[in-house]
Amino acid sequence: MEFWASAELYKPAHAGLVEVERCVESFLNTAFATSILVTLECKLRYVPIVMPERMHARYPSRSKLRKKERIYDCAPILDYHTFVQGPFEDRLREYLRGIALCTPHLPDLGASTQQIEEFKAIIQSAVGRIIAERPDKTRH
Repeated sequence: MEFWASAELYKPAHAGLVEVERCVESFLNTAFATSILVTLECKLRYVPIVMPERMHARYPSRSKLRKKERIYDCAPILDYHTFVQGPFEDRLREYLRGIALCTPHLPDLGASTQQIEEFKAIIQSAVGRIIAERPDKTRH
């Protein structure tokens, strides 16, 4: 399983989202590569939409399964204010909430029950592990 991320966002949310995106993308690709998900040949393309509520009509959620290509384009709407004003942990939780929305589509990408459970476990453990392993923060 390969994880790829980008975003559609309103500029004030940029810095808050990019900080989280960098940590999560690195963490997930490493976690997937060292788990039973390494044998699942599919791609999750995550492009969350982080816009003020007044812009949701122009930028709707548009996730799509591309079964033949074994790709799931996950494009949920995330909470804009969390990325503008929220602390890192809240932004991380919101970002991962969006990724978890991929779970029901994993069987269509060829995932076994065991691989789906592994995916859920990785997503559920991500907040704690990313916070503990953040290389950009000094530990005292």
